[in-house]
Amino acid sequence: MRPQFIVAALLLVCAAAPAAGQTVHGRVLERGTNNPVASATVEVRAGESVRGRVETDTAGMFDIEIPGAGTYRLSAERVGYVSVLSEQVQVAGLDSLDVVFHLTTDAVSLDPVQVSASRRATSPLIAAFYDRAAGRRQGRFMTRSQIAATQASRTSDVLRRVAGLTFRTTRRGTVALRARGGCEPLVYIDGMHVNMYGNTTSVDDLVRPDDLEGIEVYGGASVPIQFVRDGATNSNCGAVMLWTKLRV
Repeated sequence: MRPQFIVAALLLVCAAAPAAGQTVHGRVLERGTNNPVASATVEVRAGESVRGRVETDTAGMFDIEIPGAGTYRLSAERVGYVSVLSEQVQVAGLDSLDVVFHLTTDAVSLDPVQVSASRRATSPLIAAFYDRAAGRRQGRFMTRSQIAATQASRTSDVLRRVAGLTFRTTRRGTVALRARGGCEPLVYIDGMHVNMYGNTTSVDDLVRPDDLEGIEVYGGASVPIQFVRDGATNSNCGAVMLWTKLRV
């Protein structure tokens, strides 16, 4: 079907009107419903060049000036509608045109959305942590999402949620980590043993919850062999491993 536009009386010559120049007034409506089409682009074209451009308001109305007398074509377009381009219209000095465009709705073909994902790069240490967690070893595990869900501001507050771990405040004011029976477990951060110097260092001094990728806690008999320290007085008290958000 041929796109439709209507020029009322074609040209309403208003030579006596106090207009400053040639103008086009009109509306853009939806064919079949006559609902106004807002934000449609209306252009005045002379050959291949665009000599004027406006957008319709919420009522589908527009006003646009024509730069001078001559031969022009008018167009209207909006996403979701078939564009309309008029036949050539001869415009004389101080002419005023009233135009109504009727746009037909049209299915719009958009470029397909492509989603690509890549596995988050982690260090071999973090990969090993997740392998142990997936293997359901005898330890207790907390992953990044579980740590974030606690909304804790201190690492000690995260660890308080792990069965078998307790804390006590020392005379120095630090929070001392203790395992079952009140003994002091081994503490590792990113696989490196940390000497807590008795009661002078707290896990809160080592790392913040926001920086943790994972936590694993073991009792004395279930500590993985690579984390057993021969000769350490607290080797039988278990171990707490803190893994930060390492990258390759």
